[in-house]
Amino acid sequence: MSPDRAIAGVLGLSILVVLALGSWLLWRGHRAPAPPASASPTASPTASASATPTGALPEAVRGYRLAGTVVGDVTYAILEKPTGGNELVRPGQILRGIGQVIAIDEYRIVIEGHEQRFELPLASAPTATPTRVVATAASPSPAPASPARSASESSP
Repeated sequence: MSPDRAIAGVLGLSILVVLALGSWLLWRGHRAPAPPASASPTASPTASASATPTGALPEAVRGYRLAGTVVGDVTYAILEKPTGGNELVRPGQILRGIGQVIAIDEYRIVIEGHEQRFELPLASAPTATPTRVVATAASPSPAPASPARSASESSP
């Protein structure tokens, strides 16, 4: 077999593998159930019975915001600190002064604190405070004055 035929065969096989993988990923993506439209962070079937309501967060966690989660082969959450920094947390990780991350799902993380288990729900970022725009009444601007010609200038 010539080297050109071998390279063409490997290239053709590679293209077939890439096409098959892409088709499989598209098929798998369409089969995944969409999140329910009225999904709330506390409506998850895996919610712990001992988790506190989201409104009763311990003082140690106030100011933290769950910015996002990734659930799948690799699971982690993005936790925004009160100081503005971000931290990636994984299940089982211990957060200093807060507790241990017990579970992460699409809409919340469950943390086992020093005294209780609680949920931190997914929360959108705060919006910037809109600045007040003061509109002034539009008045016609005067026409620009034509420059005065000096006596030394000649006309064409």
